[in-house]
Amino acid sequence: MLFQVIATHSWETCEGNSSNPSPMAERQRWVEGNEEVRVIGAWGNHLRHTHFAVVEANDYDAIHELLRPQGLKGTVEVLPVGDLISTRKASGNWGK
Repeated sequence: MLFQVIATHSWETCEGNSSNPSPMAERQRWVEGNEEVRVIGAWGNHLRHTHFAVVEANDYDAIHELLRPQGLKGTVEVLPVGDLISTRKASGNWGK
């Protein structure tokens, strides 16, 4: 199943403001995914302190666990989404 992820934090909690790069490197590890969650794409709007991603997983709890470090610094929204391209192709309407 596909999910859209929107993770935000404030400039006060932004580890990009730290002179120590290791916390930020660890906090961004989620973009690599894991065995249970495949990250299809991840993008950041650094001025808004917001990250966007599309992930694939069979289990919401796996996504929650992967994004737990993000949630400790701000908010994380996880929404199930459908693949409109696949749906259109499956219906035979692609290219019409």
